[in-house]
Amino acid sequence: MIIKAIIYDFDGPVNDSFREGLRRIKWLCAVNEVRYTREARRKLTELWGIPGAELLQRALDITEILAKKLYSDWEKLDLRDPMPLVPGAKEALFWCRKNGFVNALLTTRNRQNINDIFERLDLHREFEVISAKQDVEYRKPDPRAFRFILEALGERFGVTRNTCIFVGDTIVDFNAGQAAAIETVMVQTGPFLLKQAPKELKLENILRSVDELPEWIMEHHEGEISHDYK
Repeated sequence: MIIKAIIYDFDGPVNDSFREGLRRIKWLCAVNEVRYTREARRKLTELWGIPGAELLQRALDITEILAKKLYSDWEKLDLRDPMPLVPGAKEALFWCRKNGFVNALLTTRNRQNINDIFERLDLHREFEVISAKQDVEYRKPDPRAFRFILEALGERFGVTRNTCIFVGDTIVDFNAGQAAAIETVMVQTGPFLLKQAPKELKLENILRSVDELPEWIMEHHEGEISHDYK
């Protein structure tokens, strides 16, 4: 295939947030006197990838008001103490940009939260297009979650859905990519486990980390690659 753009989910593929995120949720529950049980952790793992407030409400079995408060506190905590990037993520993003691929971000985080984190981590230059919570009303696995980002990529760079790939880390991500007819690559730095792989997911599209993405692109991209990944 010809690849022109890469759409990344933020939490998991780029931001190493899964295990640390669970730890922070547990701490927030203790502070707010919310029960954090083994069942709650299981639900958090299974639901990981849906919007944050909804994730907390459903997994912790709490009210919408309390879930929104916990999520707001969670965002503030992440801003004060940003989670680290997945090792090699920044290098992979830079390599893609250097080779002329358009990096785009699809996230359910608030745009201001993403801007603040990117400012701290010096990531603004790596992404040409960002689709945040405010930009689209639909959420994965609904394929319409890609509507804003695909329109922006098409208008600004002439990218179509068959010339971009999506990098995710949850079954929700895979189902969304499949429904949107976008080639989807899964990384194992989030809750996704190999045993969860549906039969429709090609094994060659399962990577240990986004650090392996440049090698995957070099193998699958039918166009020119000007810079090797070392």
